[in-house]
Amino acid sequence: MHRKLRPAVFVLLLFTFSLAAQAQGGAAHLTVYDAGVAEFLEERTIELQSGVNTIEWRSLMPKAFIRTVRVTAEDAVVVRQDVSYDGAEVRNERSPVLHITIRNGGAPGPRKIQVDYLAPGVNWQNDYTLVLDATAEGAPPVAATLDSWVSVNNQTGTDLRAGTVDLVAGEIALLLGGQQYRAYDEMARQSANRSDVSESVEVVTSAEAAGLSVFSRFRLGRDLAMNANAPINRFPLFQRARLRITQRLVFENEYGAQTLARGGFQLLPRGLEVRLVSQNPTEASMPAGQVNIYARDGAIAQVVGQDRIPLTPPGGEFSVTQGRSATVFGTRRILERRSTSYKDAADYSRDKLTTKVEIVLTNRGARAVEAFVRESVEPHNENRWTILESSAPVEPLSANTFQMKVQVPAGGKTTVSYTVETK
Repeated sequence: MHRKLRPAVFVLLLFTFSLAAQAQGGAAHLTVYDAGVAEFLEERTIELQSGVNTIEWRSLMPKAFIRTVRVTAEDAVVVRQDVSYDGAEVRNERSPVLHITIRNGGAPGPRKIQVDYLAPGVNWQNDYTLVLDATAEGAPPVAATLDSWVSVNNQTGTDLRAGTVDLVAGEIALLLGGQQYRAYDEMARQSANRSDVSESVEVVTSAEAAGLSVFSRFRLGRDLAMNANAPINRFPLFQRARLRITQRLVFENEYGAQTLARGGFQLLPRGLEVRLVSQNPTEASMPAGQVNIYARDGAIAQVVGQDRIPLTPPGGEFSVTQGRSATVFGTRRILERRSTSYKDAADYSRDKLTTKVEIVLTNRGARAVEAFVRESVEPHNENRWTILESSAPVEPLSANTFQMKVQVPAGGKTTVSYTVETK
């Protein structure tokens, strides 16, 4: 009797193989999106027998989106995936366990198995430190040092470790707004609690990950650990990058703006916006993020403004607003606004809008400055506008915006006026 059972035991071992449980949070590659989700790529080399092998994969993240699971096996075929919720307990919830059935048509031996999926609870934010070089009193800054730091927030409830970590910024199409993944996984959890039947998930193993622009992917580092007891982990993206800075004083207004005080009897000066313009000094894209602007005062540097830097490609220009000037002020008033009729080329009667504006810039500082006056044109009819007269050269910026560049002497004033006609 004992000898007759040996072939059966051999056949069972030939067609079934079970992997021991693995710890959670370990990934060969981790990609964190700014949508509050991350892509986990887990990879192991497993000894497969010829025929059908069953692998128990216990390292999935606690709230993994099961419908995003993609399993690939080297020189073998994945024929089935089952999911049960009897894994490690994290924050009073059982983690999913993936039961993989693989058919190995070749000889026994080691095979590389990869499991790729999305999971929530990981996000990142970028912030910058811009330290302006010291200048002589009243002189605008011409150079600065830029540091970039990334904060990765681990809210999964478990420690994370990854061989490589990438960050992805930009508008990536992820179907998370309608709670599609969450609703499906919640249904699976409820079903697992009611019975011992596992959910079966079909995954097309030939599916490839979505292509991503190189301007939106940032390699954070290798062999990184992000522990659950320290949910916010900060890493440098780059440090001590040298920048050339151009300071611009901008007086920007909507078409109907008037700097009139109460009652409209006097003009109320407004400080011009101080913008610092520079270029991305690195060979990779700069992710969007908040920037703290510092100015040196002797041995210390103090915050002199905050703004946001947009996603900027290599060599691309960006600008940040430091605040409003305390020495250069501007006033704006509409001198005339009238609507009149005219005959077009087809002898039809139409209306046209004529607006005359006066802007006065005052410099109370000890240095002459260059200022940019940016004006919006009021939309009217077909929105075809023409500058009839202007005291300064006009440069169109967009469909309804133009700018004028003027010089304001130290301790003096500059008056700018223009008339625009819109048909």
